[in-house]
Amino acid sequence: MSTLIHCNKVNFSINSKPLFSNLSITIKENDRVALVGYNGTGKTHLLKLLAGIEKPDDGLIEYANGLRLEMVSQFIDDSLLEMTLLECISKKVKQIDEYSDYKAISMLYSFGFQDTDFTTQVADLSGGQKTKLMFAMSAIVEPDIILFDEPSNHLDANILKFFENFFNNNLKSAFIIVSHDRNFLDNVTNQTIFLRDQQLALFSLPFSQAFEELQKKDEADALRLKAEEKNIRRIQESAKRMAYWAKTYDNEKFARKAKSMEKRVERLEKSKTKITEGETYRLSLDVDIIKSKHMLQIEEKWIGYQQDGKFNFLFSINGLYIRPGDRIALLGDNGVGKSTLIHTLVETYSEARKKHDEQLDNSAYDTENITFSPQCNMGYLDQELEKIPLNESIFDVVRNNTPNIDDITCKQQLIAAGFEYADFNKLVGRLSGGERSRLMFLILKLNKHNFLILDEPTNHLDIFGKMELESELINNEMTILITSHDRAFIDNVANRFLLIRNGKLEEVTSSDGYYQFLNEKVISSQKEVVRNKGSTHDESETLVNLADEENILQRIVVLEKNLSEDLARKPKHQKLKNQEIWRKEIERLYAILG
Repeated sequence: MSTLIHCNKVNFSINSKPLFSNLSITIKENDRVALVGYNGTGKTHLLKLLAGIEKPDDGLIEYANGLRLEMVSQFIDDSLLEMTLLECISKKVKQIDEYSDYKAISMLYSFGFQDTDFTTQVADLSGGQKTKLMFAMSAIVEPDIILFDEPSNHLDANILKFFENFFNNNLKSAFIIVSHDRNFLDNVTNQTIFLRDQQLALFSLPFSQAFEELQKKDEADALRLKAEEKNIRRIQESAKRMAYWAKTYDNEKFARKAKSMEKRVERLEKSKTKITEGETYRLSLDVDIIKSKHMLQIEEKWIGYQQDGKFNFLFSINGLYIRPGDRIALLGDNGVGKSTLIHTLVETYSEARKKHDEQLDNSAYDTENITFSPQCNMGYLDQELEKIPLNESIFDVVRNNTPNIDDITCKQQLIAAGFEYADFNKLVGRLSGGERSRLMFLILKLNKHNFLILDEPTNHLDIFGKMELESELINNEMTILITSHDRAFIDNVANRFLLIRNGKLEEVTSSDGYYQFLNEKVISSQKEVVRNKGSTHDESETLVNLADEENILQRIVVLEKNLSEDLARKPKHQKLKNQEIWRKEIERLYAILG
């Protein structure tokens, strides 16, 4: 198996801070590599080094002759935003084939785009569609290797399942992928590289198995280091005794022996087993346990939203009871009403809590068929972290949102959460998503909520942060309602599952049924693409995929409609490139019909 990329003793620093030291790695054909590490360890910088975007301070990066390399970043290039979907993919594919319009259209169809999407400006695409476009633009040039920088970030379960199928069934290139989704990595990779302590640890296993092996290695290293240090202490004590005897009895032989032992200690110290430094910050939460039969009760209720004075129904609830210790996962497709339910609960709690405090009694918080326990202390984490004011300092945000602590405690807690004293006056708007998430979790911890609503809490966490959050939520017996697109997180944390479908909220025994449903949807949609869009493949494929004459006719109708509508526009608004593609496709389809 031939080598694609080889790094040899690479050193790299950012602002005089070393990121990589004597780093070496070899990537070969068919390698499907997960690159994993704490936030800030340099995963993106490593990808940029491999892509040639950044240069190493020292060391060598070698590439196979004629290597075709693509990189899919977290965000789409600003230069593409004013282009249409079809213009982007056509421009890309012309790098390898001047006459490849059919291939461009075929690729867009295979990624689930429709004819009506082709003339849409990239700026108007959803986040998931932009990610699909970046994937398509990289895959269409058939590179030898693709570098993916967190492509699964912020994607819903539908699109994640689509990409999982794409990786396993369509992508022929080798790849290195940075992702914090463990389930996704387990399903698409065959190797895992852990980036830590400026070095790489490589395992020829998917993430979960590799992580187990890494833990075993760390445990073995710790035991080895303990034995080495015990041996060093023994030799040091012997050297001290020997030096004492040499001095006491004026014995030159003892003196030489003592010095020999001291030099041996120096050699042993230098060769001691290295233990990973890891990450000093550990995510933690505190909670006040309550003794109450129910944390929350909802009688019969319709969930929806108001628009233009009209109530838009999304789904109904026919009784819901949340007990202390319940860890509930809220499942459902995008748009079914998960966020609406969360906002309804948060707003209802705030209003009911305010009225309750004004009355100064110990009755339950009751409003609009939703009843909270009088002991309920709800905390809420929104997925966009919009609750944190961007124009306030780190210190002020924590201090203003934690009335039960003093300034000294606030500073101590910020330092414990990994924020340096010199940064206390830094504005929140200058923090990364991961740092803002850390700040929000600190606020939740200091307020000791007993009921947490977490909307996509793992969005800004690395893999290890997710594991720490799982441990905190489970071990502290918290009551939580969570939404997440990370299946591993859902399956590890939740002990109850609520699914919104067909206009109803229902309880299911596990997440399996929902994810199986998603998988079937993806497979079904891919079959539909092959059945209805086969006209964009080359001639030999077309005769097989478009044997059904009715499909050809339907396709011609759609293309002729697109062409006539575009011709009806003012000349300056017409898409001449699209017109040319549509005409060629129409001619080809008529030729097939004979």
